[in-house]
Amino acid sequence: MLDQLVARQRWQNVCLTLLALALSLLISLPAEAQFTAERAIDPTESLLGTGQFKLTVEQEGLPSECDVVLFGYQNRRPGRWSAVGDTLLQIVPHRRHTVIGHKPGHMFHAESFWPDLLREPEIRIALRPLAPGLVTDILGIHFQGNGERLHPKSFEVAEELLAWLETNPDVHLRIIGHANGADGRRSRAFYRKTSERRAESLIAWLVKQGVAAERLEAGGRGADALLFPDPVYAWHHEANRRVEIEVLSH
Repeated sequence: MLDQLVARQRWQNVCLTLLALALSLLISLPAEAQFTAERAIDPTESLLGTGQFKLTVEQEGLPSECDVVLFGYQNRRPGRWSAVGDTLLQIVPHRRHTVIGHKPGHMFHAESFWPDLLREPEIRIALRPLAPGLVTDILGIHFQGNGERLHPKSFEVAEELLAWLETNPDVHLRIIGHANGADGRRSRAFYRKTSERRAESLIAWLVKQGVAAERLEAGGRGADALLFPDPVYAWHHEANRRVEIEVLSH
């Protein structure tokens, strides 16, 4: 009996060692290879492993596909995948991520999140066909303090917006800036002007990259639409200092 228990324990140790090696190899793979390997994971598995998140793409409640970019992925390298419908991703929980969804003829999708703050281990990209009046926040574009200068860490997301504009050359946008005026230390006019200058700053950058100026117009909402009226963390303040894009025509 003792020999059987010892043999069983040794077999369990071997299995655990092999599992650990397989996971370490998967994490060390480049993003494209890692995506291919992760497709072998059963997406219907009810119990996800630590750090695993379901990524799903849908349109009007039905499964769909799009190109996906995930910033903050693994060793701070963005993950890039084409024609993704659903998969599992191994994500570092204590790090902010920004997911971008691209599909010609559809609204730009961008959102930032902390994995450990999500209620469910799932990331959903909801595609919307382009139409005038569509609005979306872009939380991955930030500004420095109370100024209008783009923060350097915003350029990666700004470049994705640029790529989307190039893919949809007939889209005209209103870029709407926001200010973090939760403390109310400045006047409403100050926050409104600051938010307008932020929109103008992003437009100037896009035009410099080759986007026709007549496709873009600036607007500002000051501190009238705070996502976090009582910000506690630094990322709350950053989220309040954001931009929105509104489709004017298509």
